[in-house]
Amino acid sequence: MAYRAGLSDSTMLLLLAAILLVEIDALAAPLVCAYLPAGAEDGATPVAPASDATVSQSTTGVPDAQPSQPESSQPNAGQGQNDHTPKTDSRNAERKGTWLLAPIPIHSPAIGSGLQWAVARIFHLNKQDEVSPPSTIGAAGLFTSNGSRAIGFGGKLYFKEDKYRVTRAFGTASINVDTYGIGLAAGKNGVFVPLKTDGGGFYGEFLYRLKKGVYLGARGQYRNLTLSLNQEKLDAPDAPVQPPEQIAEVINQIRADLLQQRTVSIGPRFEWDSRDSTFYPKQGLLLDVAADFFAEGLGSKWNYQFYKMEFNKYHSIGEHQVVAFRGMGCAAAGNRVPIYDLCLFGAANDIRGYPGGRFQDRRMFATQAEYRLMMPADNFLGRFGVVAVGSFGAVARNFSDIGFSDLLPGGGGGLRFRLA
Repeated sequence: MAYRAGLSDSTMLLLLAAILLVEIDALAAPLVCAYLPAGAEDGATPVAPASDATVSQSTTGVPDAQPSQPESSQPNAGQGQNDHTPKTDSRNAERKGTWLLAPIPIHSPAIGSGLQWAVARIFHLNKQDEVSPPSTIGAAGLFTSNGSRAIGFGGKLYFKEDKYRVTRAFGTASINVDTYGIGLAAGKNGVFVPLKTDGGGFYGEFLYRLKKGVYLGARGQYRNLTLSLNQEKLDAPDAPVQPPEQIAEVINQIRADLLQQRTVSIGPRFEWDSRDSTFYPKQGLLLDVAADFFAEGLGSKWNYQFYKMEFNKYHSIGEHQVVAFRGMGCAAAGNRVPIYDLCLFGAANDIRGYPGGRFQDRRMFATQAEYRLMMPADNFLGRFGVVAVGSFGAVARNFSDIGFSDLLPGGGGGLRFRLA
């Protein structure tokens, strides 16, 4: 049974997605609730605040295309504008914003046991805007038993009836994690080298709505990292005995990634979003296509590219049940791609149960399905639920190299708890 809840994939080898909190919605809910059907990494089960009510919805569950008319101004609405109902009072309170405080215990094969935490403000920039999802600003971080530490600050803002979406985040971290080299064979071999990654970075993104639910924009990132062998773990009395020649082979694969390095990129992003909620979707889909172009002309140490496409579909079965599907693919290209920008199995909720850093290469795909059931109760018990997931995927140098025997399966189940 999964027993950890996560905000985002902050336990991964690379600071980026976690430390910079690229999708800052993760401050208010784990990625599974905002974007995808699987739980957090390494067999985790997500925790999600109930925030569906903060989005204006039509009878179909999809956000209204136009601002809804206040109840007091509708025909036969009541006796006057000074009359209030519990429903309208609750809605007005929600639109004023709410705080999220989330201390979340974690246990990960990649970085050990510890605590993830988040403090966030969820609010509407314009209280009269009935179309835009709630914006989020806040901070998140983690500390674990293997000495990993991270802290990040950022926000995702929605403007002008969701015409503009702006994301900014920055953070710093020190992450200790094992790397097994590059390729499927290296991961199956099981020989690893402990790495220590220190540094920080910045991420920014701007999206413009072309038509309802369709967005196009650009994003950029800056990272300044130092990778080194974790000598303390190598010299520890309880360090596992591994063949020296195989350890040397892993070190040779990552040798160029050691010491200090800076990577800088810009690139486009396309998004098709018809979800009924950015936090806990029950209907709709999200298609996300992005590319990052790292260039020496921008100040990056190497020239290379990273491409990723994600598709997530949500379907409700009654009021308390949701079936979610996800498919993703990624590709890294260039003469020199650092290990932390390879496609990484077990990251960003793609395939549970695999420690981050064990399977990685230049190509990857993953697909999964999840069933969720929330308890049919209006009281505190209604915050609890159960989840079951099944998945499979693969990594390789090229997609054409993937055969049936190369597929890596995953699955499991667990409990859910909604924070609010």
